[in-house]
Amino acid sequence: MTTTVPPTSAASSAPVAPTPDTNAFNQFARLVRWELFLAWRRRGMVITLSSLLLVAYTIFVLIQFIVYQSMIMYNGAPGPSHGLTFPGSVGVSGSYVAHVGVLLFIVLTGALIGSEYSYNTLRLSFARGVGRGQLLGAQIVALALIAVAVCGVFIVLGLGTAFLSAISGVSGDSVAFSGAGLLQIFIYWLALAFNLFAYALISVCIGTLSRSVAGAIAGPLVFIVVEVIASGILLGLGGPYSSPTLHTLGQVPYYFLGANMSALESYAGRTSYIIETSTANISLTHALLVSLAYVVVFIGLSYVALRRRDIVE
Repeated sequence: MTTTVPPTSAASSAPVAPTPDTNAFNQFARLVRWELFLAWRRRGMVITLSSLLLVAYTIFVLIQFIVYQSMIMYNGAPGPSHGLTFPGSVGVSGSYVAHVGVLLFIVLTGALIGSEYSYNTLRLSFARGVGRGQLLGAQIVALALIAVAVCGVFIVLGLGTAFLSAISGVSGDSVAFSGAGLLQIFIYWLALAFNLFAYALISVCIGTLSRSVAGAIAGPLVFIVVEVIASGILLGLGGPYSSPTLHTLGQVPYYFLGANMSALESYAGRTSYIIETSTANISLTHALLVSLAYVVVFIGLSYVALRRRDIVE
């Protein structure tokens, strides 16, 4: 007698909804996997945002290459090639993901965090006995892993751009690889991921407070706009001939999240290789401590909001 084995459905490989476990580490790992699964369930949005990011980056690189070749054709001398050769290509891809990528990452984070309220997945998890702190921690770790993956892709794209430029005959200030340089690239990668992660925490915080996708997306975008406008105004007030009060106000932007994240990227990009051409106006210790303070505040506010309110809708 032949026994027919039923086909395994695609859904059978999906993680089950969060449930309590006597082993805290196993439970937390399962919660992180669940959050990553929820992100994958929104793969339509992930693919769309990733495609926009990659297409725009490709167009930007092509424009650089066209300018380089056009200068040779019309002037007999090569055009600027820093963004096409190593290590400048890594800096260009890093700056791109730090500015454009962070906006799309905020959209993705807002959709993930806000939708957990819309689809009642949080209520399901809490009803099964999962701790709120554990669930928030899993969300944070999952976002950190996604940020590391996104920035890793763009580090590889930067290296790929340099490789294609080399075989295409692009000449410039390219340098050779070294062990210290590879370590620097790794640190630069982490600095970029930290940038995306920190702004994603704003989305987590506001999304938890507002319990909506709109709030989780719009809040961080407004934060960035206000930060940019306020920085320009306050830095203008703190000129060399300003009064002591205005000079003090001019120092405020150095405590904004964006300024300190940019400083961390600049320090990470200016050791063995000159990946980042910009220089920081604040110390490494200042940038690291202020950035970590923002992270702690955003996580703390998110935890308090999630801990003190009922999830009834």
